[in-house]
Amino acid sequence: MTKNNLILIALLCIVSLVQEFGLSHITLFKVSPDAVTIFLAFIAVTSDRNTSTSFGFAAGLLTGLLSGNMGLHMLARTVGSFVASYFQTPKESHATTKQKSKRFYSAVILAGLCVNAVLATSENPLGFSPLYRIFVFGILESIFNLIIALIINQLFLRQSLEYE
Repeated sequence: MTKNNLILIALLCIVSLVQEFGLSHITLFKVSPDAVTIFLAFIAVTSDRNTSTSFGFAAGLLTGLLSGNMGLHMLARTVGSFVASYFQTPKESHATTKQKSKRFYSAVILAGLCVNAVLATSENPLGFSPLYRIFVFGILESIFNLIIALIINQLFLRQSLEYE
């Protein structure tokens, strides 16, 4: 295991704790931003599909342990990471930082929709239909995630995407 993966595992643990004990309490219409999905989208864009899917499974395991619904979260995060890995930028590509940022934003939106779709089929605390939850809450959560991803990319990830 490389040093980079160990750092990413430590960051995944921190992001999972921040998500469960911090961001999950910041809600608008019972929807909160999902920092774990944003982190998984970054991993998906900067690494290969196997690594991305493995991190998605580990993130689902961590968030499932913290929330009490392990199997559903493992499935949701694994599917979200797999879908986000379609936006991977190979290291040998000559993509500009702007192109990499666009891929990162696309991965955040699509991974958020996929995670929300899987979670909406089972968890339904408000009694809405699953299709309503997938489309309305999924789009609302994706907008929240995109706003946070824009801020994080401008503050922290811009240099990381330049050198990857």
